[in-house]
Amino acid sequence: MSAVLASASLLALAVPQMAWAADPAPPAPAPEPVAGSGEQIADIVVVGEKRAVNLQSAPLAISAISADALRERNVVDVADLNGFVPGLTVSKSEGNERVIAIRGIGYETAQNPNSQPGVAFHIDGVYIAHVVALNQDLLDVDHVEVLRGPQGTVFGQTSTGGAINVITRKPVFDRYTGEASVSYGNYNYVRTEGTLNVPLAQNLAIRGTVQYLRHDGYGYATQVPGYSKFGLDDADDLGAHVTLLWQPEPDFSVELSGQSFDAWRHAALQKCTLCSTDPLGGSLTYISDPNPDPRAVTQDYGGLYKTKTRMAYLTVSKTIADKVIAKSVSAYQYLDKNQTGDNDRYAYANYYDNLVRWRDYSSTYSEELSFASTPNKHFEWVVGAFWLRQNALQDILEYSSNGFATDPSNGQATNFQTNSPYQHTTWAGYGQGIWHATPKLDLIAGARYNWDRVTAQPVQYFAVVPPRATESAAVTGKVSVQYQIDPSHMVYVTGSKGYKPTGVTFAADSLWVKSAYKKETVWAAEIGTKNDFFGKKLRLNVAGYYYWYDDYQFTAEDPIPYGGGTANIPKAEIYGLEFEGMWAATRHLKFDGTLALADGKFKGDYYAIDRQTAQDVRATTYASLGYPAAWYYDSRVIAAVEAAAQNTNGHKIPKLPGVQGNIAATYTTDLGPGQLTFRGEVVYRGKFNSRIFNVAQYDTIPSYTLGNLYIEYKPNNSMFTFSFTATNVTDTLGVSNKFADPYGSGTTSVEYIPPRQVFGTVKMKF
Repeated sequence: MSAVLASASLLALAVPQMAWAADPAPPAPAPEPVAGSGEQIADIVVVGEKRAVNLQSAPLAISAISADALRERNVVDVADLNGFVPGLTVSKSEGNERVIAIRGIGYETAQNPNSQPGVAFHIDGVYIAHVVALNQDLLDVDHVEVLRGPQGTVFGQTSTGGAINVITRKPVFDRYTGEASVSYGNYNYVRTEGTLNVPLAQNLAIRGTVQYLRHDGYGYATQVPGYSKFGLDDADDLGAHVTLLWQPEPDFSVELSGQSFDAWRHAALQKCTLCSTDPLGGSLTYISDPNPDPRAVTQDYGGLYKTKTRMAYLTVSKTIADKVIAKSVSAYQYLDKNQTGDNDRYAYANYYDNLVRWRDYSSTYSEELSFASTPNKHFEWVVGAFWLRQNALQDILEYSSNGFATDPSNGQATNFQTNSPYQHTTWAGYGQGIWHATPKLDLIAGARYNWDRVTAQPVQYFAVVPPRATESAAVTGKVSVQYQIDPSHMVYVTGSKGYKPTGVTFAADSLWVKSAYKKETVWAAEIGTKNDFFGKKLRLNVAGYYYWYDDYQFTAEDPIPYGGGTANIPKAEIYGLEFEGMWAATRHLKFDGTLALADGKFKGDYYAIDRQTAQDVRATTYASLGYPAAWYYDSRVIAAVEAAAQNTNGHKIPKLPGVQGNIAATYTTDLGPGQLTFRGEVVYRGKFNSRIFNVAQYDTIPSYTLGNLYIEYKPNNSMFTFSFTATNVTDTLGVSNKFADPYGSGTTSVEYIPPRQVFGTVKMKF
């Protein structure tokens, strides 16, 4: 172990706000860093799997990013977390969706609305049921916790890769407090935020936050009628969060929270790198957008995006006889998203393919009831039950200059239309125990039973699709051994299993893709060590893992046109090594950083068809047969598409950079009548593939390196703080993701990370 630690210390340092957590119990707020000389690294408490625990004594990999760290890095939503957590990759999909992957396990079925992501997202422990809701801004956050690895006990389904939990700040009873801040920068960036905590009685308080964020577009479209420059990638967001806390007794509390978010934006910038010059078939060739400006697109339809989310949740906690904590979390969520866009990604003289309606709607109720022992030195346990019911709808209407159907409302040619209501119901029961076998040795075991049912009633223009339903169930959990060598050094070994449920597609059974797909499971082994050296001046934590994957869900194409959907690749394996550390070099200077090394491949023979390759084969084969129209149902065309299928054996796992990490230096000193803080940071994300097909022109995402800068000055005995933030200071043109459209025009487009953003902030706190 000493050899591993010695070599690892040369490779990485870890973010001071990041932590690892343990097992279930009632949540507790993370404490402020330890005051003092500043020469030691502060202890951090995280709630992790619903049990407050010190990061250095917990056998699970979890990173906790404080509100201060989020502000310094201008993290507004989860997409901005790229580069700050080992193994975490957040990318865009079709502009306004967020695809989160941890250690390569994420969401390769984003175009199927009833499929579930591989990373579960929570706000204060409430599971967020629709992935589009991940696009909302973070509001009144205390810290964000990112759990890495399958979470098969207290979080259950949809967490094969891990879980993200946003933890908001809570009201206090003993004083009025408030904060207000105003930021302004380039792109007419404006961010205003106001927070107020009001004690209403000795044991009753309310806390509320309102936040407004806007900026001009980071790019524009050049051919939209009536506009010389139609802005894209702008923001105009309004969010609010409020919590009412009543605590009539020390062992009894009732917390009622509500959150709303509204976004009004133009479409995201998606620059076409592979546009068909003959979208209707024939001799198919491709071009790139001819405009050399990477943030200017030659598109002729101005897309719009509007999202509304609402949620309310009630948390009731009662400690019984100082032995058992009973807790109930009841929640309601609502989402209504509407968007339009230029589906062909180009300005064709005689052709258009426009997405004129895309609505996602979701209404969800959930309830979780748990009973847990209070902390003790012998045996700690938790049991619980979870229920969720989601009613949702996806409604898409796509107009084309040569559609195969007609919109009955106006006679417009239609290329694609679906109106697909669906429902998701899940039940689960779980239990976990921690046996403190000796003062140094802990044995942990837990299990969860999940049952899921998905029903759908899809309606489409081009096919008669009968209602369908599918069910799946799984037992998941973990076993872990933890040994505390001494107060500063710990090792652990964990085996766990994760599960993602089945679902249905919105097409009838085809040759290769069926109307329902299988559940997805992963077995994981992890070994880690957590260490403080030299009187807690140097911290180094290391984790290694290996995953065995069964029935990997992905977006599949079928030899029959419009027959694609979701399917399963039978086997995959993923492995990697992660480092986090921090060095308090002096009272004024600290270094921190992360490093993640990973690899993963699909195993065994399995053949799949790439939508983009299938499009080429259909066009060229059909043209060689001399047919005048762009329909490909001829058996010879179908056979040619089948013959072009790829064997996925040996293909790399998507969304898995081989190398990624960051390193930063923070210098704090007294300057005049106040304190100056300077932080500089470099973030690197390595190359990866966007899809399972590993086709270079469609899938390769190049690496990028960017720098961030934060300067803060706080006068002594003042309510005010002044800061300057610069993200992506070198204006690196990094690629967030490529989107290869699996159902629409078959285009491939690039989506970029935000350009250089520079702004100043004035903050008042009382």
